Amino acid sequence: MPHPSPRAAAYGLAFLVSIAMACDLLWMPVQLADSVGEILDAQRSPSVWASFTGSFGTEAYLRPLRIAQIKVLFDAAQGQHYWLVYRGFHAVLLVAAVLLFTRALRVSTIVDFAAAAFALAVLTGLQTFRGTIQEAFPINHFLEILFFCLIALNLAQSRGGIWIDAAAALIFVMAVLTLESGLLVWVVAAAAWAAGWRGISARGLAVMTVCLLGYLYVRFVYLSSGVPTLAERSSGYLVSILDPPELQRRFGEQPLVFYGYNVAASAMSVLFSEPQSGVFVTVRAWLDDRVMPRVVLPIATSLVTTALIAWAGISRARLRASASARQARREPFDDTARFILIFAAVLAANAVLSFAYTKDDIMSTAGAFYALAAFGAVREGLLVVAEVRPQAKGIRPHDTGRLKALSRPVMGGLIPFALVLVLLAIGWSVRSAGIHFVLRSQAIKHQVDWVEMPGRWRRNGQWPSDPARERLILLLRDEAVRVALPNTRVDRPEWPVRLWME
Repeated sequence: MPHPSPRAAAYGLAFLVSIAMACDLLWMPVQLADSVGEILDAQRSPSVWASFTGSFGTEAYLRPLRIAQIKVLFDAAQGQHYWLVYRGFHAVLLVAAVLLFTRALRVSTIVDFAAAAFALAVLTGLQTFRGTIQEAFPINHFLEILFFCLIALNLAQSRGGIWIDAAAALIFVMAVLTLESGLLVWVVAAAAWAAGWRGISARGLAVMTVCLLGYLYVRFVYLSSGVPTLAERSSGYLVSILDPPELQRRFGEQPLVFYGYNVAASAMSVLFSEPQSGVFVTVRAWLDDRVMPRVVLPIATSLVTTALIAWAGISRARLRASASARQARREPFDDTARFILIFAAVLAANAVLSFAYTKDDIMSTAGAFYALAAFGAVREGLLVVAEVRPQAKGIRPHDTGRLKALSRPVMGGLIPFALVLVLLAIGWSVRSAGIHFVLRSQAIKHQVDWVEMPGRWRRNGQWPSDPARERLILLLRDEAVRVALPNTRVDRPEWPVRLWME
């Protein structure tokens, strides 16, 4: 029986990883908070078009396609399968995003496969990834933006053509009308073009730029929509969460200080897994004398991985600097350099888009591109320490043509690097495995919310008087409470709590 190719093995691993998380999602009830109100709005809406047009003109947001999607799925449920439709859409989107991520790696050798396995652990282990699966409102729009950005990257890696350019423009429009972070689709396309992936041509990028300018005009001029203010929501700052009144009191006269902190904190959360949602959890845990593995492990694995990415990037920069100007212009970037350059652009743009408040969910796209950069860096390290020559069988020449000069002085041998890489991979795998515990714990939380909801709503005067709305709420509640879930919040051992952040 022939062995599967490295590419097929990578797809198989990606499918297994994603389908396991998708199964956890299908165990999770539709959440009560932030979802029921929008589902009820979809019930009142006469059509998908009405949902789309009715969302224009809000104070700080322009997300008509997100509202329209909620209505599409509501109608698809046909009055009885809301949990299956909304959670099923979430699960399918998750699997598709992970497979697109794997496709972008362009695995062709055993070394590529090893680096791809590591990158999948980084993708699913980073705390920013949890935002794409832990919540849904009732559609997880952060996962949608990640999905759109990965489509754009795959289009940039293609052979190009007018249909690729048209698809890129369409994806961009869909993304920006879903969430503000959809602007990252343009960043991915522009950075990929600058790095040498020209599947989206200069013409296609120009069309996307026109769409970008049109979006900015419609939002800030035609609709006069603003940006989020300090009064809208709580946000992390240093070692605590500040409520809107406290944010206004401390930064009302100097909001740029707070915005600058948010941008820096957001970038650091991807590079170092700290702070998380604006809060330096390690410092807070140390002050509270509660330093647990769930605090130490993320920082340790992220520090080493970021150092590895920095080494690969600096090595590439030095090699290009040592070449003549004409030779540097003629010689294309290899995949490692491209992944790192695109990640740097996405990280900067994603952090800037997070200026209003910090949240790990918002940085989920930058987190995925961090994993792509980690793939390139690990692959580079494996090739260098093994002293692979360009003529070696199965190795792409444009990726390894100048590695000989770097092999001995940089890494010092295969065995030490392999040991570090194995320990690092174990650390990321432990982080990734925590997703399943967190999702099960979250599912129980949602179910308990639904159990307690009728009494709480009636006491607070929130129970609807309209019979149609009441029937919908009772149907959603019935779907949530009849799912048999293992209760991870009762009689559970202590070690999962100490190991994985809930």
